[in-house]
Amino acid sequence: MEPNLTVEELETRWKETLEATRRAAAADPVAYRRLKTRAAGVLENPVDINDYFPTVDRLIACLKNLDPCGQGSIFDIFCKRISPDDVWQVRDLRLECRSLLAHLDAFDRWKRERCHLRMVK
Repeated sequence: MEPNLTVEELETRWKETLEATRRAAAADPVAYRRLKTRAAGVLENPVDINDYFPTVDRLIACLKNLDPCGQGSIFDIFCKRISPDDVWQVRDLRLECRSLLAHLDAFDRWKRERCHLRMVK
């Protein structure tokens, strides 16, 4: 990350990331739900050492499916963070999945705040 970024620059980057994430999630909502389910599964269930690489491969496949071109979305960022080259200890996978879900929750809140729908009876 570049040093000495201003708050405005960081906010601009965050908004650009959220927009890229919105486009990617809108293109394949089924894959988006599948990713959230798989990441939550890592948090809720123990991951056996023999299941570590297949689990990571499934998560990365979902992330790459959502942002195959690396458009700077949350999926692109976490694809790099969850790869076996970066997460070399199994316990770190759970931490990265927790962080991924926190980012996706922030994205979902942002998306809901932008949408101004009213329920009519």
